[in-house]
Amino acid sequence: MKPDRLQFAALLVAATAAALSCADHGITGPTAPSIRAPVFASTTSNKGGGGGGGGGGGGGGGGNGGVDSCSTVLVGMIRQTVGPAGGIIALGPARLTIPPGALSAVVTIQAKIPAGYSGNYIQFKPDGLVFQQPASLRMSYSNCSLVNATQLKVAQVTDGLQIIQYVPSTNDLGGLTVTGQLQHFSNYAVAW
Repeated sequence: MKPDRLQFAALLVAATAAALSCADHGITGPTAPSIRAPVFASTTSNKGGGGGGGGGGGGGGGGNGGVDSCSTVLVGMIRQTVGPAGGIIALGPARLTIPPGALSAVVTIQAKIPAGYSGNYIQFKPDGLVFQQPASLRMSYSNCSLVNATQLKVAQVTDGLQIIQYVPSTNDLGGLTVTGQLQHFSNYAVAW
């Protein structure tokens, strides 16, 4: 790695750590499981994406990529019940399609786009939910930097936007969307 990139990466990691130490990571908003209407706000903050690292499996490790920088990102949360028949959950730039048979029981799913991030980033709960067959997460990047558009894919990321791994993805350059195949719930972002 070039010395100037190494310094920039170190500065970015330090800034992210400082910003995260002050953040409130508690879940806010409605708590009733029957609420289906998303609550939106917007943010232009820069809790930026960082470089990779992290394991392989399912799509490859983080390498030298990062979470793509995006302009105003919608912020919100939705809870929706999905069962064995499958369903669709849409929030901001993200659309999760759970196919029939992917779930063996009815589950209340929470999708959240937290405030303070500069990438198209979404968190899914409940933690530990594993699909019996992959679900598809389509994320728009029409509000993002297109410098690395041909390399964009869906990545599993930490709360600090560090890439854990890339998931198998297809990139629709004409539609400015990337679709990843998810085996389980976690945090996901558009990354290169």
